Amino acid sequence: MKYIKQRGTEDIFGKYVKILSKIESVFLNVATLSGYSEIRTPMFEAVEVFSRSVGESSDIVKKEFYNFKDKGDREIALRPEGTASVIRAVIENKLLDKEPLPLKYCYSGPMFRYERPQSGRLRQFNQFGCEIIGAVPVYDDVDCLSLAVQLLESIQIKNWTLEINNIGNFESREKWISALKKYLEPFKSQLSELSQERLESNPLRILDDKIDGKLDFVLNAPKVSEFLSSEEKEAQSAIEKCLKDMGIKFKVNPNLVRGLDYYTNLVFEFIVDDSTVLAGGRYAKLVSEFGGENYSCIGFGAGLQRLCLLIEKQNTQLVDEDVCDVVIGALTDDAKILSLSLLNDLRKNGVSAVCKFSLDKLVKVFSYAERIKAKNVVIIGAKELENKTVMVKNQTTLEQKEIKIADLIDFIKNK
Repeated sequence: MKYIKQRGTEDIFGKYVKILSKIESVFLNVATLSGYSEIRTPMFEAVEVFSRSVGESSDIVKKEFYNFKDKGDREIALRPEGTASVIRAVIENKLLDKEPLPLKYCYSGPMFRYERPQSGRLRQFNQFGCEIIGAVPVYDDVDCLSLAVQLLESIQIKNWTLEINNIGNFESREKWISALKKYLEPFKSQLSELSQERLESNPLRILDDKIDGKLDFVLNAPKVSEFLSSEEKEAQSAIEKCLKDMGIKFKVNPNLVRGLDYYTNLVFEFIVDDSTVLAGGRYAKLVSEFGGENYSCIGFGAGLQRLCLLIEKQNTQLVDEDVCDVVIGALTDDAKILSLSLLNDLRKNGVSAVCKFSLDKLVKVFSYAERIKAKNVVIIGAKELENKTVMVKNQTTLEQKEIKIADLIDFIKNK
C-alpha cells in the first residue's frame, strides 16, 4: 500500500523548514524584547473552549472544526486558533493572580481548520501569535500594532499595507448589525448562498466576503462609524494619531471585520499582494467567559506558511545555504575508524563535519564534497595514517596542505 499525506497538510523539509524555523526564532526574540513571555498550550481542547469563544455563528465553528469524541466520550476539537487556548490557560493556572498586569504572552505552533486547501492556506498550518491581557486602551493597542510591524520588518517583508477599523463594542455593534440586516434584506436574492446564510447569523462577514463584499450595494451599506459612541470615536482618533506620530502608515477600511465573535473596537490586518499575513484586534468579555474578570485584551496571529511563501517570492535571503565545513575522505578501514574520533572532536568544537564511509576513492570524495558545497576536504589514506597526518584541501582556494592530526581543529577554525 502506498501512503500519502492527508489533503491540506504538508511535509516541511530542506530550505523550507529552515525558513520556518528562522521566522519562529526571530519572532520569539522580537516579542521577548517587547516583554512577551512564551506560552505553549495543548493542540486539542474541549470543544466548548472554541465554540463559546469564537462564536457559534462563525465559519470556524459551523464549517471548519476538526472535532471528534475521544475514548472517554468527550467532545474534543483540534485548536483552530490560539487566543482561546491562551485565555483558558491564564484562567486555569491563575496567572492573573500571580503576575502584574498586563500579561503579555506569545505562542507558536500548529492550528487546524477544515477548509478548502490553497496556496498559503492549509488544514494544518503554523501560526505565531501575541496576546495582551489587561491592556490599556489606545496605548497597548498602538504598542501591539508597533510590535506587528517590527515582526514583519524583522524578516524583511516588503510592501505591506496596514488596514484598521473600529467595529464597536457589543452594544454599538448590535445596533450596526440590526441596521445592516434591515438594509441588506431587499438585496438578499443578489447575494451568494453563503452570504444569504450569513445575513441571518453573521452579517458582518458579508462585508469582507471576497466576492459579495465588492458589490456596490454592499459597499454602500451602513458603516459602523454611524453607531459608535463619542468615547469610541475619540479612542479611534487617538489610535490613528499615535500611528501617524510613530510613522506607521495605515488606511481605514470601514468594511474590515474579523470573523470571530470576541472582537470589539479596533481590528486590523496586514496585507501583502491581496493576502492577509497578520491580523487581530481588541477583544472583551473573553476572560470573563472563562471565569475571570472582564479584562480588556488585544492580540494577533500571523500565518507562517504565507510568510514563508512571501519570503521566497520577494527573494529575501533570510537563511544561509547549507554549507559543510569539512568532508573527511577516509580511504581505508583504519582511516574510517580514526575519522569517527575526528568527526566527534570537530563537531564538539563547532565545526560541521561529515564522512561518507562508502567512499574509498579520491575522485568520489571530491565529487561528494562539491555536491554538498563543503569548504574543506580532509583526506586520510594509508600514508597519512603512518605519518599521523591528514591532507587538507581548501575547496575555494584549492590550497592543499599536510598537517598533523593533532593540529586539525585549530587549522580548520583559523582558516
